[in-house]
Amino acid sequence: MKRLTYAELVAYISTINAANYADKRNYIDGSTRLSEYITRGAISLPAIRDIILETNSKEKAYKLLNELSWREYWQLVWQTRGNDIFGYIRPAKSNLRPGIPTAVLEANTGIKALDDGIMQLQDTGYIHNHMRMWIAGMICNVAQCDWRTAADWMHSYLIDGDYASNHLSWQWVAGSYTGKSYLPQQDNINAYTKSIQRGTFLDQPYEVIADMPVPKPLEDITNWSPHHNAKLPSSTITINKVMEASEILLYSPWTLDPNWRSDSQDLRLLLLDSNMFTAQAFSQNVIDSIMWFAAQIPNLEILYDIPETLRPISDRIIRKHYAGIMNWPGVVEPSELLHPQVPIKFYPSFSAYWKKVAA
Repeated sequence: MKRLTYAELVAYISTINAANYADKRNYIDGSTRLSEYITRGAISLPAIRDIILETNSKEKAYKLLNELSWREYWQLVWQTRGNDIFGYIRPAKSNLRPGIPTAVLEANTGIKALDDGIMQLQDTGYIHNHMRMWIAGMICNVAQCDWRTAADWMHSYLIDGDYASNHLSWQWVAGSYTGKSYLPQQDNINAYTKSIQRGTFLDQPYEVIADMPVPKPLEDITNWSPHHNAKLPSSTITINKVMEASEILLYSPWTLDPNWRSDSQDLRLLLLDSNMFTAQAFSQNVIDSIMWFAAQIPNLEILYDIPETLRPISDRIIRKHYAGIMNWPGVVEPSELLHPQVPIKFYPSFSAYWKKVAA
């Protein structure tokens, strides 16, 4: 899907039929494809809601707005739990295997729809959320692998990769978030991919899949670590020039809002944290995504460095809030929220959070 400028994006959102989305969202061709724009901070969740409600009633838009609220919920969990999201919020199952099934990495599991999804992920950096859940369920609950390595693997490819949404969703699938795990099953995969495949290790009732030993195609595992060969952008400004600026509007790869303080003449600076963004850490698709959204912001300079370098001029920096950069220097503008009335604290489930939304 061609990336859209902000004006094109607004025009596209205004055409979304929310009732149709509710009916089709679980099919792998039923996504709105808004996730990359949300991840990059190109448009806020409230802005999407407002555009949707211009052409859809609240009743018809309920499911779509509910799904947007999951995004906000995961961010709130990250904000309140910090690095806990990278470990087990609930105790791990016993005897989990480290690594990822080699057949997954090679897109050779024998589940054709999932193998196609893995190849799509590796080629394009995007797959539907339902596909992500099937793959995660297969790795965590069928192959009995620790979710953490696999979550990093998938995130390293995702052009809409957000640590909160990705890693907490993996925990949810693995059962280490709410305690209930998610299983893939062939009939379900066939139905929502509009495919027909029989005789696989997932062509069983759910209760059989839940208790069966690791299927032979998933027995071999690889201790995966990032090994991409991405070309990173170079700094377009020196740190000395940055230090000379009277005021700095500081952007991150997740706060690339093309309309933020559009009348300001201050230095606009995208910081690529060199501790995180290495040539091996993320695919070229991820880097290209960041750079495309950065290019939509006029006069944006790039600094490839660590956040601590900017600490001495923190009082001259303004940045937007994002849970993943809470340790960055600068004066922080609060997030634009769908549900600003909900107290900022940890809610152990989305349903607990949703009760506060509805209160």
